[in-house]
Amino acid sequence: MARRPTHSGSGAVPWMTPLVGIAVGCLVGSLMVGAVGHGRGGGGVRAMDLVLFGLVLVLVIVRRGQAARAQPRRAAQPLPQEVKRPPVGTTTATDPRVGADLERGVGDIRRSDPGFDSVRLSGYTAMTFRDVQAAWMTGDVASLRPRVTPEIQTELEVQSDRLRGSRRSNRVEEIDVRAEITEAWQESGRDYVTAYISGSMVDYTVDDVSDALVDGSRTKPRRVEEFWTFTRPAGLNFWMLSAIQTS
Repeated sequence: MARRPTHSGSGAVPWMTPLVGIAVGCLVGSLMVGAVGHGRGGGGVRAMDLVLFGLVLVLVIVRRGQAARAQPRRAAQPLPQEVKRPPVGTTTATDPRVGADLERGVGDIRRSDPGFDSVRLSGYTAMTFRDVQAAWMTGDVASLRPRVTPEIQTELEVQSDRLRGSRRSNRVEEIDVRAEITEAWQESGRDYVTAYISGSMVDYTVDDVSDALVDGSRTKPRRVEEFWTFTRPAGLNFWMLSAIQTS
């Protein structure tokens, strides 16, 4: 980066300093002569004295103005960079704002359920994830009805029927996931929590007749990154899966 030119400390015009000195000297000498003349009956301060005094005053004012303009201005401070949201997979521990919101939401839920434990619900989320995958693989999505909302149940049944109608089956193996509660809140008399599920699993689709691979890999696990939201009437009630968001 190029260095900016520097400036002298005073910034005054070089020839002005001796001129001010001469003018002051003339004024002092004139006043001294005038004082002697006054003591001998002279006429006191003359018009020339006033002219010299005015010249000195003007020069002093001009010099001060130039010195003030020569003072360097403070450099503008850079604006703070925009705060970005944390990437998917970031835990609440790395973002104090998210942690504060979660703690506040957990506190709201505990007013009607003092025994609410977000760690225990994280374990329940991971277990539910495995159960949903098993039900999807066997086609027995009806078994999930007590644990999911009617909207989720309907969506699972539609997708399962579509897969069965195409004479294909989905296989899920080697599930290795963990869940972490990232959001908690109350709204309209209901409790809500969202869990971030991360990990991996082998997930592929085969043709029912030939067992040929249609999609995915039989051996290579795929990455799992999903957000599952659960809800219930506020208080000691059973949590039900209400939304699934794939990252």
